[in-house]
Amino acid sequence: MKDHRRVLLCLAFAMLVLSAVAAAGEIVEIIDQTGRVVRVEQPVDRIASVYGSGTFYLYTLGVQDRLVAAWYVGLKSASQASEAMLRLEPRLDELLLFGDPNVEELVARGAQLVLVDGSRHAAFAEQMGELDVSVLQYLVETPEALKEAIQLTGTAFGSEARARADAFVADHERVLGTVREDLVGLRDEDRARVLFLGTSSLRIASGDMYQTDLIEAAGGLSVSSELFGYWNDVGLEQILLWNPDVIIIPPYGPIRPADLLDDPDWQAIRAVSESRVHRMPRLIAPMDTPVPESILGVVWMATLLYPDLLSLDLAGEMEHFYASYYGLVLTEDELALLTAR
Repeated sequence: MKDHRRVLLCLAFAMLVLSAVAAAGEIVEIIDQTGRVVRVEQPVDRIASVYGSGTFYLYTLGVQDRLVAAWYVGLKSASQASEAMLRLEPRLDELLLFGDPNVEELVARGAQLVLVDGSRHAAFAEQMGELDVSVLQYLVETPEALKEAIQLTGTAFGSEARARADAFVADHERVLGTVREDLVGLRDEDRARVLFLGTSSLRIASGDMYQTDLIEAAGGLSVSSELFGYWNDVGLEQILLWNPDVIIIPPYGPIRPADLLDDPDWQAIRAVSESRVHRMPRLIAPMDTPVPESILGVVWMATLLYPDLLSLDLAGEMEHFYASYYGLVLTEDELALLTAR
């Protein structure tokens, strides 16, 4: 008898839930990058992103006005933000969070949909799901996965967002396709051998990381491609053995080109002796991370490696991206920053 009553109660509860869903509006089903089917009730008016790279997908899709809380890759306080970032997001002080995501905080802010890093936030995603909050999980480790992420995110926000996602994918394919075509005749032995540093001069990007994919998309060869995992710490002797043609420093951390160029211990390395040590520029998000701006990282790097072979106009691509996807008109100083070598 108790079991029968329990079944009836469960059926009644299920009917109540289904009725509520039907009354609320259309349900969009999305397969996220972990393979989960996520049901997203329409319209989505309140979004939280605890995935710092994924937050910028929302700006690219033009739905950032629906944000109620956000993590931003490489940004822990509004005081660290560039003037351009503050133009992009005047509400930054109100939205910006960092550290471990807090379930109570996001529920209190009324988030209907949350974007999370599928490799770091699985337990958090499960907690939010138990509270009937839709959660999209992302696994973006390659440029191809970035395109997929933008498209699946666009699916959650209607036809205009989907059109913007399609435009971004078309631009992404145009840029990477043009670089490939421009360098199609380049032999492997003539390709630039690149070392990508981390936040210290002996911390190196592995072959599993997004930075290596960007080097390859720009026509270069990563000297550390055989390394695996996350950032690897190596000795200077290993870098001497690799003897890279070019060294690239990310747009975060304390390292500057002069730190290597002026260090006598580094002078035997070809990139240093030929002054081919460069720091990647940054205006909004770090271009070496899986953000939409990484498409510009490919153009910047390819222009740096093969200035006489590339047909893309670096300044034009910078202006086009920021105007089309972030609604920003670059100042002369910002454009100079982004096109400097």
